[in-house]
Amino acid sequence: MEEPAGLREVVERNAEAVMSGNFNQLMADITPEALAQMMQMAPQGGQVSLTQMPNITGYEITPVGPEEDSFVYHVTFTSTIGRATAAATWKQVVGQWKITAINVVSLEPGNTE
Repeated sequence: MEEPAGLREVVERNAEAVMSGNFNQLMADITPEALAQMMQMAPQGGQVSLTQMPNITGYEITPVGPEEDSFVYHVTFTSTIGRATAAATWKQVVGQWKITAINVVSLEPGNTE
C-alpha cells in the first residue's frame, strides 16, 4: 500500500500545529483513544518529554508504511532540550484522517553545555 493521497499534507499540518501550539488543530486531528495515550507520555525525572517540549524549532516526517487499514509516520520534533520521535498511526475516521494511536519511539536530550 502506497502513501494515501493527501495524507502527507494532513500529517504536515498536524506537525505544524504541534510546533506552533495550535491546540484546536491538534484536538481536531486526534481520536480520544490516541489523546489518552498521549496524556500518558508524562516526563520521567528530568527527561525530554514529547508532551512538554519547549520552543520546538523543527520537525521531520518519515513515512513508515501501512499497518492494516492505517498508515504510520514517525515524526521527530527538535527543540532546545533535544529531539523526540513519535510514531503516529493515521486512519480514516468518518471520512477524515485522524491519529488513532501514538507512542514514543525515541527521546534524545540535547547538548546542555
